[in-house]
Amino acid sequence: MVVREIEKKGYTVSYDSDSHWKVITQMWGSVWPKVLPYCVINVLITILIEWFNEREGINLVVSDKGHTFMGFLVAFLVVSRVNLAIGRYNESRGCLAIMYREARELVQNMVALSQYNSDDKAKQWRNETTYQVCILLRVAMGAIDYPETYVNVWELDELDDFERANIKKYLYLDTGAGPNALRWSHGARTEYEENMRVPLRLSYLLRRQIRKQSSMLAEPFSAGQEQKLHGSVDAFMVGYIGMTKFMTTPFPFPLVQMARTFLFFYVFTVAFVLLGDASSATTHCITIFILTFGFMGLEYVSIELDNPFGEDDNDFDNLGMAYTAFEDTYLTILELDGMDWTDRLHRRLNPIRNNGVQAAAESTPLLV
Repeated sequence: MVVREIEKKGYTVSYDSDSHWKVITQMWGSVWPKVLPYCVINVLITILIEWFNEREGINLVVSDKGHTFMGFLVAFLVVSRVNLAIGRYNESRGCLAIMYREARELVQNMVALSQYNSDDKAKQWRNETTYQVCILLRVAMGAIDYPETYVNVWELDELDDFERANIKKYLYLDTGAGPNALRWSHGARTEYEENMRVPLRLSYLLRRQIRKQSSMLAEPFSAGQEQKLHGSVDAFMVGYIGMTKFMTTPFPFPLVQMARTFLFFYVFTVAFVLLGDASSATTHCITIFILTFGFMGLEYVSIELDNPFGEDDNDFDNLGMAYTAFEDTYLTILELDGMDWTDRLHRRLNPIRNNGVQAAAESTPLLV
């Protein structure tokens, strides 16, 4: 069977799991570049120790008894850390998936439930509601990426002047642009804290916008139908709060410190233990290289998974997946309200193209 290569650039690392050789040699997303220097350094230490032992007669042999027990402890700490990191990685991806899903479903349900309202007032309400859904998603992604990008969400290009001013007005931070909420603060707040607060404010504004359907639609929703839209907002915020929990609860430092201390001490003292072995120096070097790659590689896997946001190969492309959700909402609006209203929405959410510059094409997957 011929396997067609599918480009997933901008999403996350992909690989051909059927080919052992490709998996072993693939550099995209690999820890090899980060681990190889440790392997080389440890091999050089081994060569130096062997030289002192054979040429200078300096006996640096260490008993393997304590080292064996330490090996069990290091293996337990490293593997436990990897398992916890994988759990955190999957949990964060699940929270992101909830937000992408609920943003799409809210727009689809809104359009489906209001399809018999075809006047301009109804189209305006659908357009504004969709814009606020997309802005909530975009700002949530911006808040999640803030520790890596340091771009404040109230400065995002997708915000119009009204939304930007409204957000700044309700910040416990002096942005130098008009009124703010500092007088009601219980203490000094950082930009990071305020970035995380903005999606909470926007979810409230979205709920208010949904409620306006009673005055904007000729055939308003029933209480149950409106509640369905509010339920999507609630579910979206469950995903976002899950992400804030992930970001504000880092991996326990004492465990990281303990594991890394034991790891470095163990890995860089194995060469002293191997001096007591009758094998050749070449065999010792090969053993040290493989052992260093195994232990240090697992540690770097944990580091990669512990922070899956940013520009690393294994990080999530939050913004790319959000733009994919935007494109899905355009199609939903297009079917009911036509090209003119879809263009209005697109211009508000794509200011680069609105300024006459061709926007970069996204190549993110649709199944997010």
